[in-house]
Amino acid sequence: MNPKSTIIVLVAALAVLSGAMGMTLTGAFSDQGIMTASTGNAATGMLIGHVAIEGRHADGELFAYRELDNAVVNDGEQCILKMLFESQSIGAAGRGGSTTTGSGACTGVLQGAWDVIAIGTCTDCQGGGADAPNDIDVLLTTESTANGGQRGLATSKVWTNGTFPQIVMSKTFTASGGNIGAVTESGLFNATGANANGMLARNSFAAVTINTGDSITITWTFKVGD
Repeated sequence: MNPKSTIIVLVAALAVLSGAMGMTLTGAFSDQGIMTASTGNAATGMLIGHVAIEGRHADGELFAYRELDNAVVNDGEQCILKMLFESQSIGAAGRGGSTTTGSGACTGVLQGAWDVIAIGTCTDCQGGGADAPNDIDVLLTTESTANGGQRGLATSKVWTNGTFPQIVMSKTFTASGGNIGAVTESGLFNATGANANGMLARNSFAAVTINTGDSITITWTFKVGD
């Protein structure tokens, strides 16, 4: 199954950088052919998704660049609806206490925001391979858990208001005490524990190898069009 590049209500934009932050905006696309929009962002209430990847050595030298569309998983879509349309009183400890069922259902009460960034490695995730991003994903294939590659809260959040309001969240991973290795996937979560569920979006890309001293910054951008 091919991952969605956008959803009608929400699409995440991911930019992976090293030592810098950037964003590339693409046109809006429909989900399952229900809605279409021009690259002029004519659609109402949509967020535009795109992925840019840069890798830099410790001296700032650029050694890798990738770009592709982004993917949002079913679990994330379900959780978005629960967060938007369910009051906190339904869930004793937070919003989203009602039960949802089916593939990729968002389960449990939603207590945290989607501001936890993770990186990892998938060996067969290109060209529709077995580990390629899928609508039913809830975890990365092999999440990085050592040498500076551990998931964590975004260390930067920048809000911009205006015709197209947006939030940009980023976290830098710096290899220390050893190599992080080949980074080929990233995900946005609402839980800080290693390999914990709560995925909103995931994407994979050609390997960016992070050796000791190198760094990679993951930047997620959510931009609303009107």
